[in-house]
Amino acid sequence: MNKTGVFWEVYFWFIFSCFVCTFGLIVFNDEEVFLMNNYSKMFDIFFVIVVIISSFGIRGYRYKKKYFSKEIWIFFFFLILVDSINYLFFEYDYFFLKNMSYLFFSIVLFPWYFALYKYTFKMNELWGTYHNY
Repeated sequence: MNKTGVFWEVYFWFIFSCFVCTFGLIVFNDEEVFLMNNYSKMFDIFFVIVVIISSFGIRGYRYKKKYFSKEIWIFFFFLILVDSINYLFFEYDYFFLKNMSYLFFSIVLFPWYFALYKYTFKMNELWGTYHNY
């Protein structure tokens, strides 16, 4: 097993466990999940489920395995990209320490974005030649 393979395997399990813990924190928070701020809480739960499912794109990229269909991965990729850009533009604060957290999360999540991009758009031999987006 080469070093990049080990990196992707460790990174997948790290990201997957972080997303599952985030899901647990959102669902089992002390606030009432379905009674207070329904739309925001339900969006958070929906999005974390999408993110947990999309973390399997890392595993599919690493092992060249086909999960779901290419159209679903295109939807996941653009949904995550739009949400990340939305988070950056609408939650951005001019306070230095808060901006450091954006930098940290961007560095940690960049391999995930890269693997999703490569898995979705550059692995045409996996998806077949009829899907050449």
